[in-house]
Amino acid sequence: MAVLTSVLSYAGLGFATRCYALGIQRRNVLENLGGHAALMTAFGAVGYYFHGLEGRQNQSIQAKKEQILKNREALAALHQTDGDGDEE
Repeated sequence: MAVLTSVLSYAGLGFATRCYALGIQRRNVLENLGGHAALMTAFGAVGYYFHGLEGRQNQSIQAKKEQILKNREALAALHQTDGDGDEE
């Protein structure tokens, strides 16, 4: 349901943007309905992309965190083994 909401919201924004642009130009708002449909489709695609963007960013951040933790553990183990050899 959230995907549909996001896509429809951005499509509505695209429609409003097109109507506003035609209003500024003092042209008929209902002129060339294909232009409205094209802009609504483009804005809806952007809404769909933005909906999945946060999830993809969170997955990428989590993978980087795991990689950093593994590197820290490896460095700690390396320093620990180096420290054991110096004590003798």
